[in-house]
Amino acid sequence: MSNKESKSLSILDYLILSLATIGSIGILTSVILTGWEYEYLSLVVGLAILLASSFFVYKTIEKIASDKQKTGALWLAYVIAVFMYGMVNTFQPLKDLEEDSISTRFQFLRGSNTKSEQEGESGRIEYIQFQPPAKARKDINIIGITTESLERLQGTWPLPWKYYANIIETFSSTNNILMFDIFLVDYKPGQTEEMVEALKKNRNVLFDYPMETSAESKAAVLNLDKRIDVLRRFQLKNVIDEGDLGVAWVNFPQPPIEQIGELSSGLGFANVKKDESGLNRKMPLVVKVLNSGKSRETEYFPSIDLLIVCQYYGIDVQKDVEVNMGKYVKLSNIPKKILREFNVKARKFEERDVMAAPNEKREVIIPIDYDGQMEINFVGGRYSFKQNEIFEVTNDWNPELLEANQIDNKIFLVAMYYATGRGASKDSHLSPFGDMSGIEHHAHAINTILNQDFMSSLPNWAIFIIYLGLGLMIGFLQPRVKTHWGFVIMLTQLIVYGVVALYIFEKFNLITVLPSVTIEQIVVFIAIIGFRILTEEENVKYIRQTFSKFVSKDVVDELLKHPDNLALGGSKREITIFFSDVRGFTTISEALGPEDLVKLLNEYLSAMTDIIIQYKGTIDKYMGDAIMAFWGAPVPLEDHAYYACVAALAQLDHLKTLQKKWEERNVPVIDIGIGLNSGPAVVGNMGSSHRMEYTCMGDTINLGSRLEGSNKMYETNIIISEYTYEKVKDRVVARELDLVRVKGKTQPVRIYELLGILNPEDMEKMKRPLQGAAS
Repeated sequence: MSNKESKSLSILDYLILSLATIGSIGILTSVILTGWEYEYLSLVVGLAILLASSFFVYKTIEKIASDKQKTGALWLAYVIAVFMYGMVNTFQPLKDLEEDSISTRFQFLRGSNTKSEQEGESGRIEYIQFQPPAKARKDINIIGITTESLERLQGTWPLPWKYYANIIETFSSTNNILMFDIFLVDYKPGQTEEMVEALKKNRNVLFDYPMETSAESKAAVLNLDKRIDVLRRFQLKNVIDEGDLGVAWVNFPQPPIEQIGELSSGLGFANVKKDESGLNRKMPLVVKVLNSGKSRETEYFPSIDLLIVCQYYGIDVQKDVEVNMGKYVKLSNIPKKILREFNVKARKFEERDVMAAPNEKREVIIPIDYDGQMEINFVGGRYSFKQNEIFEVTNDWNPELLEANQIDNKIFLVAMYYATGRGASKDSHLSPFGDMSGIEHHAHAINTILNQDFMSSLPNWAIFIIYLGLGLMIGFLQPRVKTHWGFVIMLTQLIVYGVVALYIFEKFNLITVLPSVTIEQIVVFIAIIGFRILTEEENVKYIRQTFSKFVSKDVVDELLKHPDNLALGGSKREITIFFSDVRGFTTISEALGPEDLVKLLNEYLSAMTDIIIQYKGTIDKYMGDAIMAFWGAPVPLEDHAYYACVAALAQLDHLKTLQKKWEERNVPVIDIGIGLNSGPAVVGNMGSSHRMEYTCMGDTINLGSRLEGSNKMYETNIIISEYTYEKVKDRVVARELDLVRVKGKTQPVRIYELLGILNPEDMEKMKRPLQGAAS
């Protein structure tokens, strides 16, 4: 290859590597700059560039890599890892698979709750109706409107407000928090007055309302401006929204009628923002309404869950709550309030801080996304919290009973609870545990905040490192071990990662990618096996093409078992070198025409080559009429000197047969001289990565060449050095010729004429068939 060609190829290589680098930078930019406006575009473009250039990058790396299988496997693992990261961020089916796996983790680790068969006694409140999970707070209670309640109260949905008024009055003398997950947005003469009178007696009652997602019904809402004015009592004031793009998922609030709103202790929206699959794992704590303020400014409102938590802690939603959209909701100035509860199992009163995990700052920081949503840490499935029927509460409960049962400092949520028939409206959402009532979603959200047990997801950069690290680990190990061990390593890695993912989910509430990582590792494993097969086929093809014409079939087979012997670069081996040359070739060439000369030479070289190969020799090269060969490489051969001697004698024997044929054809008779020498030499692929030649170098080769030329002086056919003679002296017939000083050597070398072998049967016994050598 010329210097000009090499230079142009290098420029192309650098261009390809630069493209791959640009693609990788684009992907890394999207990984690091989470929330950046062009994050998605950077990822997609970077991924496209990397994939488009990946094959050409491999071909470039292949030229400079000492081991293309190991280097190629690492590059393949890198590309697949980055591709899987990109797919899980852009391909909806993979996103859904990850989301489903989170639900599976909840189900597997949090289990399901079983209904208790225990019945309540008459006149006694039975609020331990279900076997609650360990982390389900006992101070969160549901007053459920069930099918049974609708039947017992002999009504249809919606129920008359007198029942709600009755509950409000029952709780009026306690410190319990009462919340109605029932939209009281219509004016109902008579019923409104009942509610107002009850609320005047109990100022610890909260109501939720819907945030409308369409503006079409806005004009139909009576006194909407007046209601919103009342709602602004609970509007969030301390809000940071640096990434505001002027987009909101709601249109306007529809608060309860103003008579109820004015007497409530909190008004919060109750909407749930489901994902594309319909699954709900999050609860909005804050929502923004664009252009809703009196000066057309954006307003931010709290959810009913956030208001309940603020009231439970005893803090003001406007003064003590700070919101940073996309980051957190901070609850500050939580008073050091001690709650006194009776422990049924221990049969004694216990005291605890109102905060589950008290800290010096007396604050709770809730992580939220850009839509103001918090991830719900579901502690179990349906019926995780204590529940009582609304008919039971309205008919049987009274202030005296609450005091007798020490029901205080608790949260009671009045809501539709799996009711069917009698006009009941469906209020349920898909959760990780299947269909779950809407109020249970709220209960789990409140439970998450009060337990200060927040879920979090790994940041993009950590997820990227997981894909890259696990992929490259397989890419590094797989080419270095046998396939079955590679499978064991991959399977072990899968199991360990799966166990770790489940452990950190349960122990630290940390969500990490799981099924897509499993897919990635399997794909990398299979891809590297395929890559290994392809590269090994290439090696097989190369070895067969390169060596089948110069060595015997069993030598080729041995090379295929150990292809590492053929890497670029040499290694020191003990070999026997063979040189042969035709006597008087110049005279013969003058006596024959070019075509006859080529025919004669090919006939001679073919016969001599076959004999060398049959006796496990390796043809190095042809130099006109001369042959250079060696024994002992590329496959080690213990009796390399003896094999060389036998081959040389076999050539002389066969040459006599050829000479008779040539005499009959009136062709000049060829005679030859052979030189053999044994010793250390550097043997291997010499040259460059673009053009290699399997050959040998060293003083041993130089001496062998000199011995071949010495046959003229001593009028012999085969001369061997003392180094070869020492290895075969007990098996050959030889006579000492001389002690000669060869050019390049300071010490004289004893030389011998090889005449024969002691066991002539070795001539046939050591011969290998030629069949398949050229396959």
